[in-house]
Amino acid sequence: MYLLLTVAGMIAALLLARRFGLGVAQTAAAVLPTLAPGYLAWAAFHGDRSEADPVDEDKVLEQLALAVRTQWDNEAAVRRVDDPYPLPVAWEAAGDDLAEDWSLLTSLARAWPGGPPSDPALWPADGAGLAGRDAEIGHVLSERVPTRRLVILGEPGAGKSVLLIRLLQDLIARRAAGDPVPVLFSLASWDPHQPLKTWMAGQLRRTHPGLATAAPLAVALTDTINGGPSDLALYLLNAGRILPLLDGFDELPPSRHATALDMLNRAMPARQPLVVTSRTGPYRTALTRPGTTVRLNGAAAIQILPLKPEDAADYLCRDAGGRHTPAAHRWNTVISRLGTTSAVGQALATPFGLFLARTIYNPRPDIPSAPAQVPHPDEICDAALYVDSGAINAHLFQAFIPAAYTPYQPNPPRWTAEQAHHTFVLLARFQQNQRAGSPDIAWWELPLAVPRFALRSLVSLVVSLVVGLVVGLATEPGVGLVYGPLTGLTAGLMRVDLTPRVRLRLEPSAIGRFWLAVWLAVSLVAGLMAWLVAGPVVGLVAGLLVGLAFGLVVGLADGLVADAPGLTASSGPIRLHALDRRTFLTVFFTVLLTVLVAALLTIGVLFGFMFGLAAGLAFGLMAGILMGLIETAWAVFTVACAYLVVRRKIPRHLMAFLHDAHEHRGVLRQAGAVYQFRHIDLQRHLAQ
Repeated sequence: MYLLLTVAGMIAALLLARRFGLGVAQTAAAVLPTLAPGYLAWAAFHGDRSEADPVDEDKVLEQLALAVRTQWDNEAAVRRVDDPYPLPVAWEAAGDDLAEDWSLLTSLARAWPGGPPSDPALWPADGAGLAGRDAEIGHVLSERVPTRRLVILGEPGAGKSVLLIRLLQDLIARRAAGDPVPVLFSLASWDPHQPLKTWMAGQLRRTHPGLATAAPLAVALTDTINGGPSDLALYLLNAGRILPLLDGFDELPPSRHATALDMLNRAMPARQPLVVTSRTGPYRTALTRPGTTVRLNGAAAIQILPLKPEDAADYLCRDAGGRHTPAAHRWNTVISRLGTTSAVGQALATPFGLFLARTIYNPRPDIPSAPAQVPHPDEICDAALYVDSGAINAHLFQAFIPAAYTPYQPNPPRWTAEQAHHTFVLLARFQQNQRAGSPDIAWWELPLAVPRFALRSLVSLVVSLVVGLVVGLATEPGVGLVYGPLTGLTAGLMRVDLTPRVRLRLEPSAIGRFWLAVWLAVSLVAGLMAWLVAGPVVGLVAGLLVGLAFGLVVGLADGLVADAPGLTASSGPIRLHALDRRTFLTVFFTVLLTVLVAALLTIGVLFGFMFGLAAGLAFGLMAGILMGLIETAWAVFTVACAYLVVRRKIPRHLMAFLHDAHEHRGVLRQAGAVYQFRHIDLQRHLAQ
């Protein structure tokens, strides 16, 4: 792009020189400043091509493994998986109707070219040998499952996602050099009609921007022919260097379950290790639907067991300070009913139920007069009030947010429980009603909550205000009053696609910032030289401003080209938001200054400097804002947030609110580049 702009600038400079009959010196002054950006644009183009050279795959995998491990170690800490200690999770082999026949699995693995992926001596005699608990999950997948393809089933809140995180951590800990890197994907955002690897590659690029760099040349050419992107993300997937851990099969629409299984079978060859989690009921329904039955090829299955009553009791008491503390004695009535068919016994038979109960009923040291300020757990033992486990779950969901936003905690919230509840209800309803129930809260999709006409009107208003203010300050207020509404109306009439999207402007390293400063200095010197020569022709003031503006364009266009990020970095929602904002600012200033210089060199020379300045600012600002709106999600998101804040739908600084809800309150969890409610049932409760 910059190469084309530079060539266009050189041609324009030559035409202007000929139009005004400039001499050799003046013509040189007009053309020479374009040579430096021309060279830089060519160098950038050449650099992009050189990125297609072969890469060190083993090094890439090591860096990616470090990024994935860091990402999920941090997420496990935020979810308080180890506070006060990990809840025990046990499992057994799932029913025969949910898995492939064991003899088929063993025969498949033995028949693979090159032999089975693990030692057959370690395989159990039948599926019952898959039973285990806690840290054994990595050993089960790697050594006991002949095909290394596994389905993890469980009831709502049974701990499937946490077990998957444990599996990921174990696989990375035991990973040898060159082995595939386990990566956890949330299936909820996948449309089964979209190729699975294409979707997974998009998720990888968003969470690990370093994988968006060019793939090895031969693979790049093949992918280009096939119509796909030629980058490391897709290359690693096609090469089998990623071990997919697919969470939340049941969160796909039920009508697409059979299609999803079929697409999984098509996309994942028989030797590709694979793990899928799902609730038991929806998965069984998908396998037993009328008509054609689809199974996950070559997959064993395990079923997570309910918590043992003694394990649940120990956990509640330990979280309250220990068996013999006054706070632990508050649980005596509840503990007496664990393991029974009572409503409270059923509701607290899962890790998620225990998490909610301890958050609501266990006093914390920062609460004054504790435990008097905390509700007593005996209230959920009232059989007349809570007739079944569903009623208790609804009560726990309702009480969870006030407990999470109590001011008496180490990190007091900036928002009241009422404000938080109002915002979470809006987000939950948006996900349920406008995002087809998806649990993925993607900040760039929030503009879809604003009526399209209102969004376009707000964009026009922003353009009018910015253009009018800047042009008025640079020239005369009256000129700003004319150009502001004119460009705002033009922006409103333009059919600009405001569909939210993310374009990452990768953050430069210290070296990148150093070269930005260098090229700014070089470009400004070039501009001053142009002023010394061309100043007598177009006027000293105009020549100075043209030269300086041209220098800024060159510096921004070339110096802001960022270095590729390291693969050890991962991008969560907050970082993704910051990167997209950077993209907007880069696009905005580059377009603004390019249009401004073009106007000063053409309109300014022909009709006067002040007129050229006003026209350049007006159309440059409009073009910069609109191009930023088209190329990024940040600008549209900011406008949508302003609309929702004014209507008191969301708090100011929504991203800070979401970050706090994840980092300190435990209401949200993070899955790559998106947030999710801590549990899908919590989202559905709030949406109702």
